[in-house]
Amino acid sequence: MLLCPMKIFIKKTLIFFIPVFLPVLYYLIQLTTREGSGDIGTMAKLFFEKGYHNNLEINPDTLLVQNVEIQDVPDSTTILCFGDSFSQQKPFSYLQPLSEHYNKPIINVLYNIDYSPEEAATGFLVNAPKSQKPQIIIVESVERSCPVRLSKLDTTRNYPLEQLSQGKKQTTNTPLQSIDKEIILFYKLRLGWNNKTVFSKLNKPCFTSKGNEDELYSYYEDTNHYNDYNIECAANKLCQLYELAESRNVKLIYVIAPNKSSLYAPYTDNKNRYFTIENNPAFDTLAFYFNPIKWLRELDKKGEKDIYFCDDTHWTSKTAKVVGDNLTKMIIDKYGNLVN
Repeated sequence: MLLCPMKIFIKKTLIFFIPVFLPVLYYLIQLTTREGSGDIGTMAKLFFEKGYHNNLEINPDTLLVQNVEIQDVPDSTTILCFGDSFSQQKPFSYLQPLSEHYNKPIINVLYNIDYSPEEAATGFLVNAPKSQKPQIIIVESVERSCPVRLSKLDTTRNYPLEQLSQGKKQTTNTPLQSIDKEIILFYKLRLGWNNKTVFSKLNKPCFTSKGNEDELYSYYEDTNHYNDYNIECAANKLCQLYELAESRNVKLIYVIAPNKSSLYAPYTDNKNRYFTIENNPAFDTLAFYFNPIKWLRELDKKGEKDIYFCDDTHWTSKTAKVVGDNLTKMIIDKYGNLVN
């Protein structure tokens, strides 16, 4: 008589727990495929071919790009860079070809992440000692963030170096806490909650990650659109930053890191879903503005795959070299032997 209720209990328990634990089991089994994965794979808990990301990284024989805290910038530096993650990725830095050409280190300045590259550069230009002023400052910003970062920039504001050098404290979790948070986030993303990535199917293979060859993953900010007024305001603020640099006898180069979606959107069913400032006269007419998208398109036309990582929003090593080579050419054409 007790057997029947027990069977019913076991059956109800399995019906309840199997849908809950199977995804967890799947997640834990597949977790190793995310080892070394890019920001998309980590953020959205997506699984890509194991080793894909690492296989595309090419480390130069001699790395001349140096990451230096803003308060520790050495005197008599030739070129400084204030950028975001595109500038801080040493293994595939677009700054490497520039440093190789001049055969001297390029200093990539690290600063408080509460501030934008544009704000950090402004604070340095205003407050750094004259001995630390370089000949050229490169300010780099990813395309999706450029309009917002520039729009809020105030070149008349004092950004003290003490504030710019304050880093955020990193919180650490125990392994158990990390697993709990990972699994909870995994569930939320699978249910469509708070997913910071967007997905589009491509009509041709653009990547070599097995199973993801025709899949475009990018940040949801890539779909934020800005009107002409917003773009013009951003361009005007950029001109103010350029004038500030000129007043300090420093040459400014502003580099845009194109969104991954800007390159691949034409291969989706709705390319207008994504934001881009490509071919925008407000920026394109500025002589100190550098957008490498046209060279990325040339790579794509040649049939190159993995111009960007499939599992990441950043470009790969070979792309960084193309960007760096053309940035070097622009600086040479514009300033000649200014750097010696």
